[in-house]
Amino acid sequence: MLFIKFKIQDSSKYKDFQKLFTYMVDIRQPEFKFEEEEEPTFDWENLDEEGVNEALKTLDEFDDPERKEINRYNSFIPDYANTFIKKYLNNDNDKLGPLGNKGILSIWNYLEYGFEVEINNLEIINDAVGIVEFSTGNFPFGGMERFLITLKAFDLIPIECFDGFSIVEIDWINDFEYNSIKQPEKTNVYLKK
Repeated sequence: MLFIKFKIQDSSKYKDFQKLFTYMVDIRQPEFKFEEEEEPTFDWENLDEEGVNEALKTLDEFDDPERKEINRYNSFIPDYANTFIKKYLNNDNDKLGPLGNKGILSIWNYLEYGFEVEINNLEIINDAVGIVEFSTGNFPFGGMERFLITLKAFDLIPIECFDGFSIVEIDWINDFEYNSIKQPEKTNVYLKK
């Protein structure tokens, strides 16, 4: 089983992350369906030309899949986490130069679909440390970096993970970069379980 251990900097933000975690578990279920939004209705006969134009614009926006993604993102990603994620994306886009053009929906799409794992467990180990456990039947599985950044956005600082090959200590250099320090002895013990 893959895992990420993290330091809990703020217990209220951990609770916010629990909401996102539950959604990530739910969306991976075969029977999952998005909640249907009620289509807006209008009193067409009593609308002037400006009202009709506004109503048509509202209907166009209602059917926009990107708008629905943004609404889901906004319902699960608090402002403080959104600010952190935007800083990460700006930093990442700067590194990519002319190829860089990732927006918030790139992270959201990853959390919904690109992080190809079954999310098994989220728990607090002690007052200051928690763990998220997941499994996958394939490799690569979308990688962990963006999930590590998502945890950091909620002030849950990743400190160790098992990536399928090794247990790795995570030593953060700055908000977005870290060194991975392999832990061969811990890996051997873990693999023998």
